[in-house]
Amino acid sequence: RDWLKGQTAPPHSFGNSSAIVGIMGDQHQVHVWENTYIMQPKDNEKMLPSKVTAVIKNVMESYLQDKEYAAEDAKAWTLDLSNEIKASVKQDLNIPRYKIIVQVIIGEQASQGIRVASKCLWDVNSDNWASHTFQNQSLFAVGMVFGCYYE
Repeated sequence: RDWLKGQTAPPHSFGNSSAIVGIMGDQHQVHVWENTYIMQPKDNEKMLPSKVTAVIKNVMESYLQDKEYAAEDAKAWTLDLSNEIKASVKQDLNIPRYKIIVQVIIGEQASQGIRVASKCLWDVNSDNWASHTFQNQSLFAVGMVFGCYYE
């Protein structure tokens, strides 16, 4: 038990709590994280698809309104849009303790059909999703946001 000599806690987990010992000079810092037992979001902190859809729509329309499809540019656009949508959802909406996952698909408008599907295991009481489809003369874009609540 070398950790007893001068350290305040061992660097491993105790039951439901985790402890990490950080050594800074002669001082020892112990960070302990424990479960909060918050199993569901409060009513005012739930992910509402209508509000998330509005955020997706605003970001996509402002970003893509003047763009024409170019395959080499579409990859960068999807990354930019994903990051912008995620940042806007986190900033504009009060949905703490949610893992936000954003997926954006951009394709050329060529009178084709497309079907996009996603599958996930989640809690139907607290997890949710929202999407928006943008179209102009040369491209289409589908933005999807999934919110999974941290228990």
